[in-house]
Amino acid sequence: MHVNGKIVHENDAMIPPFHSGLFYGAGCFETFRTDRGAFFRLDDHINRLKRGLAYLGVPQGMMPNDSQIRTDVELLLQRNSLEKNSARVRIQFSLLEKQGYGFDGQISLIKLIQCSKLLEQGEAVRLKTSAVRVVPHECKPSDLKLSNMLHYRDAFREAQKSGFDDALMLNCKDFIAETSIANIFWKTGNTVFMPSIKTDILPGITRSVLADIIKTLDGYSLVEGEYQIEQIKEADCVWITNSVQGIRTVSSIDEKEIRTDQEFIERLKRKFEQLRSDQSS
Repeated sequence: MHVNGKIVHENDAMIPPFHSGLFYGAGCFETFRTDRGAFFRLDDHINRLKRGLAYLGVPQGMMPNDSQIRTDVELLLQRNSLEKNSARVRIQFSLLEKQGYGFDGQISLIKLIQCSKLLEQGEAVRLKTSAVRVVPHECKPSDLKLSNMLHYRDAFREAQKSGFDDALMLNCKDFIAETSIANIFWKTGNTVFMPSIKTDILPGITRSVLADIIKTLDGYSLVEGEYQIEQIKEADCVWITNSVQGIRTVSSIDEKEIRTDQEFIERLKRKFEQLRSDQSS
């Protein structure tokens, strides 16, 4: 683990007990993968991290240095003998402030970086529609990865307790939003659908990459909008995406089996992997 500039064993990490990151979840994070030490869209992750810190009140002069983050991650990968493997990396910033909600100008940051070997993906995921709704953007910015994500945690655990792999979440207007850990797409015929940002989703970096790829596919169109749960259950292919897992197909939603257009998915995966290989640095 990389803690405030030092690499320590996770059991030896010392975190101050009184800080707003602990008390209120005042912090933000990014999670992504590396492949043989190469990064894909790292700048996008760092930019979102900085937007999260700005939202939390961190001044421009305290923003993390892009090259330092890369150096810290590379060093941690080397120390864990992961520079030649695929790895999962999480960067977490939490705020150190006085107790309470007020701001006294004495803000400082705790920076944690963790990495672990990326395990092989399992079979296609089974989704359960959750009673837990995504948080409206009027309450909290939807486009930032802020530390307080208890609604996602609740939805995921609800699904797991029922024997499913992940939770399909709706917004407060009953439109399909996302899963607890990923964005979602589906295809019916030659049309690919994805929930609009109006549904209060966290618009992922991989979601954006795939949207651009789909727009280049001859014979297919991409439509972004607000959709009811019945529409996705009639699709001929459903898949989820995030920056660690890439693309994973969905085999069922609420016990209803979902077909998979394997030829289309393999085509999409090939184009995504080729782009990731070409653009990784």
